[in-house]
Order: sequence, then structure tokens, then C-alpha cells
Amino acid sequence: MSPRPYTGNKEGNHPAERAGTKRFVDFMEFLFGVKSIGIYANRPMRGSANLSVHATWRAIDFKGKGTAKQNAAARKAMVEFLFAHRDDLNIEEIHAYDGVGCPIPNLTKYGAGYRCDRDEWRAWTPQKNGGTPGGDWTHVEISPLFSDSPKLVEDAFARIFA
Repeated sequence: MSPRPYTGNKEGNHPAERAGTKRFVDFMEFLFGVKSIGIYANRPMRGSANLSVHATWRAIDFKGKGTAKQNAAARKAMVEFLFAHRDDLNIEEIHAYDGVGCPIPNLTKYGAGYRCDRDEWRAWTPQKNGGTPGGDWTHVEISPLFSDSPKLVEDAFARIFA
């Protein structure tokens, strides 16, 4: 695996639905029993004046269905899968707010994040990430290329499961 550029919020607000993002959500919901709890939101990031990546239609928050234990199990499987196939699926960022699925041991309540431009996980600390929301959901960002192309998303999953 090699680092890839991180897009972040460089595109600015993108109020139109992106079909590739919707198709990606379909796969995650089917494969892992998670549900999307939010895609588009034209707002700043929590604790910042900078635009949230949710405003680009490329960021998705996922939560598992059922009990807390079922939620954690579903998200753990999803995060491990996304990290294993991060290049195939053009994953730019994963936020494991409670650390579920993250390969870093002994995390604090602040969890950890993966980002494609460094191709590694980093534990969050109160000094650096006091504004992280915490919580029992997982934030995932995909590239602009995939967010605009359901076909690229479908082809990537077909290769993974071939």
C-alpha cells in the first residue's frame, strides 16, 4: 500500500447527491448490517470553522443495528474490511471514534483515525482531538472519483469478491 492524496474539503460544498457514494452505502449496509446515519450536511466540522467533508457528499457516518454489542461487531467487521481494501475502494479517511475496528491497542476514549496520505492509523488524544465527537459510530470518506461513479464502486467490490 502506498500513500494517496487526501482530498478533504477542497471541493467545497457539493449539494447534489453523488451516485457513487450512495452505491458505496448500499454495499456497506448489505455486507455489514450497518446503516447510514448521515451523508450530506453543509456545516463546519465539529469544533472548527472549516467545512465538514459531509458537505462534499463523500463522507458517511455508519452505525450498526441492534444492541451496543451488535453495533460494535458490525462496525468492527466493516472497519477491518475497509482498511484491508482501502486502495481498492479509494478510502481516504476512517474515524473510529470509539476505536472499534482500529488496529491500535489500548486506545483512549478519543479513538483513532486512518488517513490515506499517511497510510496509517493515529490514536487521538485530548490535546489534539478534544473536539472529536466520540460515540458509537464510524465516519468514512471516499475519493471524489468513486463518489461520482457507481460503476467504479461496483467494479471494485466485484474485484474484491472475485
